[in-house]
Formats: sequence, structure tokens, C-alpha cells
Amino acid sequence: MKQEKAAPVIACIIFNSDTILLNAETIIISILLDKAEEYGLNIELDDALSLFSEKGIEENIKQLKDLIVINVANDFEEEVRKKIYEELRSGLDVKEGVRRILEIPEMPFFVLSNVPQEEIEFNLKLTNLLNLFTPEKILTTSEIEKQNPDTALYSNVATTIGYQPEECFVIADSIVGLKNAVEEGFNVYGLSNGFNENEMRETGAIVFEEIKELSNFLKIL
Repeated sequence: MKQEKAAPVIACIIFNSDTILLNAETIIISILLDKAEEYGLNIELDDALSLFSEKGIEENIKQLKDLIVINVANDFEEEVRKKIYEELRSGLDVKEGVRRILEIPEMPFFVLSNVPQEEIEFNLKLTNLLNLFTPEKILTTSEIEKQNPDTALYSNVATTIGYQPEECFVIADSIVGLKNAVEEGFNVYGLSNGFNENEMRETGAIVFEEIKELSNFLKIL
């Protein structure tokens, strides 16, 4: 009789972006698309996800400005920035199932992001999650790469937080993040945006569409 493969046991969770935990990216991309449309630029959703995902707010605003071929208002960047922060303050929320994961007793977890640390902390504070993240649990790619630029990113993270790659579970929402973590020997799970599921599976990651599904794949609850 064929036995089912046992769910792996977690020693440490690394979220490769705060957008895995929060709906910030949905809000930001929606505003960028609305602003693009105001200037006659129609961007399809799957293209928008590719253009604006995994980037900081300032970088996204500048990228949108570069995409618009006609002249924009002098206060374009300030206007978009103000709108984004207004919407984040009123609409930012924690994704379903996240608090349950973060409140698991004695479960080490970390968030790694390529956006500035102040943006991560701003978002976590708005959603009352910052108290769960001590400073050493918030990692930025720029700081990690400064520590040892010759070491692969996720391996460097594992060394920084005191774990071996095989002990860590990386939850990633980008193809690049998945590929890198798989190649470096981590246990990898991909959070799909609905457009990239097949590409994610090709990396060798286990793929799911909502963070609340995570407990179905890992022995955590």
C-alpha cells in the first residue's frame, strides 16, 4: 500500500515579502492602474503585476511616470504618493490566515523584502503586526547583500538568522524568489497571483493561491 508523503516539519519560516502577509500590493497596483488610465495608458492586469510587483512605492511611481509618453503634471509623483498612502491608511489589511501563522508559539519567522525597511515597518504598524516583528525579524535584501555580497541571498539569510537551508521554509510570491530558494536547497512554497501558477510549479515549488492554505501543506497546526 502506497503511503502518503508526510508533511515536512517547520523549523523556521521566511516570507520573501511583506506583500505575502498584507494586501498592500493590491492597493498600490490599483492606484497605479487608475493613474495610468487618466493619462490614456491602458495596462493589463498581468502586465501590471509584472511591472509593479516586488518594488518599493517610489520606484513604482517613477516607473509609471516613465511609461506615460505625454507630459505629466509637475506634482505627479507627489499626487500619486499621497493617494497611495491615503489608501494604505484606510484599506491596508492582513490577509486571511496570517495572524494564525504568526501567533504559533515558539515558531521563528522572518520577512525579507527588497523594499526599504521603513515601508515594511509602516505597513506592519498600520495592521497591528509590528509588535510581532522584532527588528531582527525584518530583513532587507540590501542589508543582507552588504554583509556578504559573494554569498547567494537566501543562504546568506539562513546564516544571518542561524539556520541551515533545509531547516527553513521560504514562502515566496515571485518566480525569481522561488528559483533562487529552490536552487539554494530551501523548502519552497509559492503564493500565486493567479496568472503565474504554472510558471511557479516549473520551479519545483509547491504552489497555493491564498496564504490561509499554508497549513494544508506544512505541519504547523
